[in-house]
Amino acid sequence: MPRKQLRNGQRSREAEPITLARELSGRLMRAILEGTYASGSRLPTERELAEVFGMTRTVVREALKRLEALGLIRIRQGSGIYVEDFQLTSGIELFDVLLASEDGTVNLRFLRDVIEFRGHMVRIIVRLAAARRTPEELAAIRKMVYERRTCPGGMEQLDELNIGLFRAIAEAAHNQVYRLVFNTMGRIYVKLRGLYDTPLLGFEQTQTLFERLLEAFEQQDDAMAELLIIRYTEALRKTLGFDAQTSGFMELAASHEQPGSESLSPHSKERL
Repeated sequence: MPRKQLRNGQRSREAEPITLARELSGRLMRAILEGTYASGSRLPTERELAEVFGMTRTVVREALKRLEALGLIRIRQGSGIYVEDFQLTSGIELFDVLLASEDGTVNLRFLRDVIEFRGHMVRIIVRLAAARRTPEELAAIRKMVYERRTCPGGMEQLDELNIGLFRAIAEAAHNQVYRLVFNTMGRIYVKLRGLYDTPLLGFEQTQTLFERLLEAFEQQDDAMAELLIIRYTEALRKTLGFDAQTSGFMELAASHEQPGSESLSPHSKERL
């Protein structure tokens, strides 16, 4: 028994530097992203960082390794630690840090970019899914849409249903790249829906979107599926106070000539 307690204590002591390194890497990461340490500049040395943050050099070294793995810094032996341009070297791992400032306020510019990107990606995926879905995939999507309507649990259970539904739609697109994109972005999309879509637009409006998408999938009406996403994204942007006119595809969404509207079926036009 004492041996077991000792081992637990050892694990606790071993875990402490890891926790401290994660905390320090988070603080340095935010300082880099917010411009305190500019791209191309040299960070203080390990010893100087240890003194400034009151941590051991072992903890600092581990934190720097984390930042290097994220593409935020480059460690040059014998030269120093240099800040990289994160917009050229980093990936979606920075999402949470970029979305919120250190004081907890939302970075609206980044949120706008994320919603625009999500709108572009999802409209392509649903259009492909509507055209390519199999009867079995349609049945699976239908089942989850109905389960979502009657979901008895809280947000956690709803999030899991959303993830399953998004995955089923991505798989119905029958494009391996979009499946891989879902693996990277799926939980971020669900997080956004929980933080912004549902609180701002309400459960009914988001549920209605899924039910209307289901109708489009049943009729294999790819233009209708895409148009539903365009209008949903536009409604969310307006609720957030973002300007409806942006570069790229979103300008088409704000115009009267909706992309693909000329190919909508008569039934779809009536629904609009």
